[in-house]
Amino acid sequence: MTWMLAIILSLAAAESPACKEAIIVLDFACQDAQAGSALADSIRLRLARHEEWFVLDKQATMDLCGPLEANAPVDQVARLAGRAGCNSAIIGTLDIQGDRHTATVTKMNFFELADDKGWTREFVETGQRARPMIARRVVEALRESPEWIPPQYGDEAAPEDPGKPVNVNGDFENGAAGWDRPDNAAIFHEPRPGGGNCIRIRTDLARDPWLQYSRALLLGSADPEHPPQIATDTSYGSVAGLEGVHYRSEFIKAQPGRRYWLSAEVNGSGPKIFVKGFRDCSDQAQGLPERSMHELQISPAAFAALEEAKRRELIAADAAKHPQRYLRECYRWYLNFRTEKTGWVKQTEVFPPRGALPENVQWLQVQIYAYWPPGTYYFDNVHLYIADDVH
Repeated sequence: MTWMLAIILSLAAAESPACKEAIIVLDFACQDAQAGSALADSIRLRLARHEEWFVLDKQATMDLCGPLEANAPVDQVARLAGRAGCNSAIIGTLDIQGDRHTATVTKMNFFELADDKGWTREFVETGQRARPMIARRVVEALRESPEWIPPQYGDEAAPEDPGKPVNVNGDFENGAAGWDRPDNAAIFHEPRPGGGNCIRIRTDLARDPWLQYSRALLLGSADPEHPPQIATDTSYGSVAGLEGVHYRSEFIKAQPGRRYWLSAEVNGSGPKIFVKGFRDCSDQAQGLPERSMHELQISPAAFAALEEAKRRELIAADAAKHPQRYLRECYRWYLNFRTEKTGWVKQTEVFPPRGALPENVQWLQVQIYAYWPPGTYYFDNVHLYIADDVH
């Protein structure tokens, strides 16, 4: 590295706020050089999230020096840190045996009056997330404070008696009440083996014919009692590989500032159940929805040719008649059923995972969603409840 770059790095560290500790994290010595570099970069990125640290970036660090082992001489590390304008350094050795990762990490301090000259510690993790887990533990050791861990599925126990669902007919015992009408091509309402009813969704369908049929249903020119025969398709160009299939509930009046529980039973690996939040955007509309144009028998070109005052008049009248057509998504959360289990699986989770439903959410909608892999999925007892407390 040139002397000019060294000066620039020193100035960058010097100009950082006085409360910040300037640190260089060198790549870890490892038989797998890429793994050693990746661990060092994970530590850099995680540490840089904290305002009290100035962390030398990856490229500048690589320009200075390659990997150093945890027992590298202090004088050598001090010279490197000084050239970078840093007053502390992290070096280490990473040993990988199967899925077991052992990181020996040394922290060196070079403050003029520092009583603490640093430490050397060992961090051991196993599994696919070994690297990020070690990075988190190293940063916790550096900060002497635990890192914030996002809420995880299962952190909160589901209530035994959640009360009455706020959505209608989540058990599908009353046909399509409270939900879209099944199209009988991809979405079917049928008896569930063992009793009751459920929703069956196919995603192994040819995309273009199904999209044409779905649009015809939207515009009222097709009848779900007489669906077309759509060919089976399991390629990446199928419905499963592209749009997937949504099955939507009616809109539910939202209660901002509250939390909700979503509970559902699914048979099939991979689907999601979304809860999406919407707000009224009719005052921002510049045109009519396709369905409204079809009903008014006006083409996009004819609508665009109208005087602005007339366009606004038509939009206002249509929004008053069909307000739900002017709702726009402003929030989303989903329950993921990615599981290796076979048969029916029940999951229950609370949302938002922290805080509460945002104030701008006026309506909620439950959206069952099946996509890849191509195949058949079953859904039952999809219930949305209001939580009793807010965290």
